[in-house]
Amino acid sequence: MFRKKAHIALSSAIKIFLHNYRKREMLLLEKGIFPYLLQSKGYVLVIVLLVTSMLVSISTEFLITAQTNINYLQNVRDGARAQLIAWTGIELCKFLLEADRRGLAAGTFLQKADKNIDCYDDLWAFEFPELPIEGATLKIRIYDENAKINLSVLANEFVDRSQFYVITQRFFLNLGLPMDLADCILDWVDIDDQRSPFGAESPDYYLTLERPYRARNKELDSLNDLFLIRGITPLYFYGLGGGNFGKEENLVDDNMGKRKLHPLLLSDMSPEKAKALLEERERDVQHLELKIGKEKSRAFSDYFRAYGDRSDVYNEINRININTAPYRVLSALTDYMTDDVVSELIRRRIQQPFSSVNEVKELIRDETVLKNVLTVKSYIFKLESTAKVGHSTIKITGYYHRDDKRFYYISEE
Repeated sequence: MFRKKAHIALSSAIKIFLHNYRKREMLLLEKGIFPYLLQSKGYVLVIVLLVTSMLVSISTEFLITAQTNINYLQNVRDGARAQLIAWTGIELCKFLLEADRRGLAAGTFLQKADKNIDCYDDLWAFEFPELPIEGATLKIRIYDENAKINLSVLANEFVDRSQFYVITQRFFLNLGLPMDLADCILDWVDIDDQRSPFGAESPDYYLTLERPYRARNKELDSLNDLFLIRGITPLYFYGLGGGNFGKEENLVDDNMGKRKLHPLLLSDMSPEKAKALLEERERDVQHLELKIGKEKSRAFSDYFRAYGDRSDVYNEINRININTAPYRVLSALTDYMTDDVVSELIRRRIQQPFSSVNEVKELIRDETVLKNVLTVKSYIFKLESTAKVGHSTIKITGYYHRDDKRFYYISEE
């Protein structure tokens, strides 16, 4: 009896459910979802939840977009400010070079200076600390390009092979690299397509490549041209391997002497303070235990340059400044530049920069090199200015002729 009643109750419940389901189905088909919800219990809550979800989604998207735009505008503003400060740094570099050229630097810092020579005691050569500028920083550096070998004048329209070609050969030999590289560079900068014994020219090499091109047969546009020259690999160019890499001993960071500018010279410019600091520096130099040797860097950019006077190979602009030349460049000047000779030359110039090439006659006995290759004055400088504002960093690099007041090349990154 109980089972019968339960069965009747279940059947009745199923019939009611099916009836209501069909009723709701007909209502949805006839009037759609919204009228159905309006006639249903809890429709207000459903609508509120839907609207709230839409508002949250729209608000989140708006906030993300707004924050992105704010960050973008801030980065644009910081980038523009960093760019302006970096260009200001370049102008500051030019000012320092001009002050040094006119001999004004000696009066500013009360140091001994000779405007007729360039050396690492000059104002432009100091390692200036990073300068704070109202929420930004500026770092400037000036490098002497006349300390390097000018590859663009290994040959020209009038000279088949200059003295710089022999020096370049010797430089590669000292690094343990193939001397043939000098011939390849020579063929790249000379005016014809006639191949040197161990070089490469357009007909026999460059035009036979999968992606052919011609040898430049004129001066280098920049040192990056070396990547196009046969035999020169990124490993060689950046000094990261090859030759006697890793086998050299007693290497040093540089042979420039003590060049860091005391911060107090920037903050306290009183004559008494400046004089005391500079006298202290001079005493340090005189009694300094100098560690002199081959530089750790083997990167070509530290020893070679691309700019000068192509028309006159032995113009003083192309010559190597013995007051600033690195150890590795000095070692390549002649076959007789032993470690002892180079070390003695550097030791002397740190204590007292050379005012004339004739002062090194006893150390460098090759008259041709003394007459045509060396100088005590510099003309071309590499300027670097780096500005940081927030997350934006702008670096400007330029190769500048101080006397002509013009750039050979300038770039911004």
